[in-house]
Amino acid sequence: MDSSGGEQKSEGGSVAGGHQTARAEAKRETRIISPQEFQRRKEKGLCFRCGEAYSPMHKCAFKLLQVAILEEEQLEEGETDEYEGVEREQDTGDKEYGMLELPLYSISGMTQPQTMKLRGRIQNQEAVVMVDSGASHNFISRKLVEKLGMEIDEAVKFGVCLGDGTKVQCQGLCQGLKIQLGTYIAKITGHLFELGGVDIILGVEWLRTLGEIRLDWNKMRMRFKVEGRRVELKGDPTLQRSMLSLKSIGKVTEIEFAATLMTVERLTTGDGETKTKDYPTAIQEVLNRFRGVLDKPQGLPPRRNQDHTIVIKEGQGPISVRPYRYAHRQKNEIEKLVAEMLSAGIIQPSMSPYSSPVILVKKKDGSWRFCVDYRALNEVTVADKYPIPVVEELLDELHGSVWFSKLDLRAGYHQIRVRPSDVEKTAFRTHLGHYEFLVMPFGLKNAPATFQSTMNDILRPHLRKFVLVFFDDILIYSRDVEEHVKHLQIVFQLLQDNQFFVNEKKCGFGLKEIEYLGHVVSGKGVSVDRKKVESVEAWPTPHNIKGLRGFLGLSGYYRKFIKDYGKIAKPLTDLLKKGTFEWNREATAAFEGLKQKLTTAPVLKLPNFEEEFVVECDASGRGIGAVLAQGGRPIAF
Repeated sequence: MDSSGGEQKSEGGSVAGGHQTARAEAKRETRIISPQEFQRRKEKGLCFRCGEAYSPMHKCAFKLLQVAILEEEQLEEGETDEYEGVEREQDTGDKEYGMLELPLYSISGMTQPQTMKLRGRIQNQEAVVMVDSGASHNFISRKLVEKLGMEIDEAVKFGVCLGDGTKVQCQGLCQGLKIQLGTYIAKITGHLFELGGVDIILGVEWLRTLGEIRLDWNKMRMRFKVEGRRVELKGDPTLQRSMLSLKSIGKVTEIEFAATLMTVERLTTGDGETKTKDYPTAIQEVLNRFRGVLDKPQGLPPRRNQDHTIVIKEGQGPISVRPYRYAHRQKNEIEKLVAEMLSAGIIQPSMSPYSSPVILVKKKDGSWRFCVDYRALNEVTVADKYPIPVVEELLDELHGSVWFSKLDLRAGYHQIRVRPSDVEKTAFRTHLGHYEFLVMPFGLKNAPATFQSTMNDILRPHLRKFVLVFFDDILIYSRDVEEHVKHLQIVFQLLQDNQFFVNEKKCGFGLKEIEYLGHVVSGKGVSVDRKKVESVEAWPTPHNIKGLRGFLGLSGYYRKFIKDYGKIAKPLTDLLKKGTFEWNREATAAFEGLKQKLTTAPVLKLPNFEEEFVVECDASGRGIGAVLAQGGRPIAF
């Protein structure tokens, strides 16, 4: 319907006169396009709505916005194949406010080829910042602005043109915002918008102020100069996501625009059921036989010889720490989590003289993890000296193995009971009550030792023969598939007999290459886990000893893959000495050198203890280097 109130003919040939008629017509004119058609329009630069050539100034001749659905699979029960179209009248306000451009996916925080996400701070508040070359201006979440109580200029009106051509009128501007990105501070003007997945979007409006920029979207790195000083920003790979969760989709659809364009993929079998991973038939039979081990545990675990004990130092009375103050929304979450644990039977009301405070830790998906601060209790607890395995020693056992399976226990600590006499020591207080754990909680000093000893006792006859265990991660390795099926069956039988349960979603069965403890293991050898290396690559330049220790700790985990690691890292380790932290050119060269070495780390050979080992050494004024090799291939540097 045009702005004069006249009639307009739709693509289907029908005539809609009046507001209500147009809406009814839009509902009938909803179109469904296939993924092939979507891809064709994308490659040829055509509008997804009308099919005409698209440009930033493009306006669809057909004003009824259609919903594009890219799903060919069978619909779920209760779903309908009709979606309401939404009427969009001729825009008449373009002269009253500026028109800004914002990609639709950026609103939900989805990673695109022209975007990079990093962590920043605004008014000492941590914020997720997206650099988006597809956005014409800078945008800031209205929720964040209201939370920080920033001054808003409500008199400024502007329009936002989304990626599908939809235009949304908005209001509100924040002047002089200072966004801290590492050591660099960006000064921007932020346009208020309901962002779902990020807090701030830095667009072309900000990029233009930087002058010449070196950008690498693949490595998520950008470099530029500000007042003669070189600045390097690196994206955080933990923030990248190329898929929308159901929760994120809900955030997107709350934004007031007409429709959302998204690709939906669902793997289904012929009868419409969700398709499972394809395992060898013999392995699938083992999984079917021990399906109970893959289910969620019900009730409390049984009593075992390794029930967790808490031995307090002599002369020490009960530990009682006052609870923290909690924000209103955190109180609601604590009440919810406590109710769930009471229902599951893993905690009970307490009259104990002991008490530790509760803290909530935010997970990556935005939900909260319930934790108890046992630091005061741990200080007076006698340490358990049970040995914890060394990862490098575990991997030395894998020579000749070709088939691998990895089991991850479901809430492993909660599958071990606390000794009855020590239950009172696990007590914690919330704003509404006093409770204690019947199962081993997270955060206790000797919990890792108790868990490792329990798993070692259960699997002891088979350790280093075809099973490795590191806390709740169990690796089964074999030379052929027939042998692997037998090994898998033995381990599942032991877990079933001892009432342990595994989380199938985090497991892998019958694989020839598998990720285990930050490494990728296969018949060819062992290599670094690419996901972990990306975290090292994205590490910002350290500005204090704490940041430097974090980098050296993470990169040092893979030191056996890096030739002359000690020599390269020496300028960095020298900065750890008290009172000597002063970043210099040598430190920068070492910092970048370690990153480069990790990206080109070789696949190391798994040692065969029946063959001869060769050690090659060299020395210089800065250190001594050595390579352990076998058969001409390195085992460790």
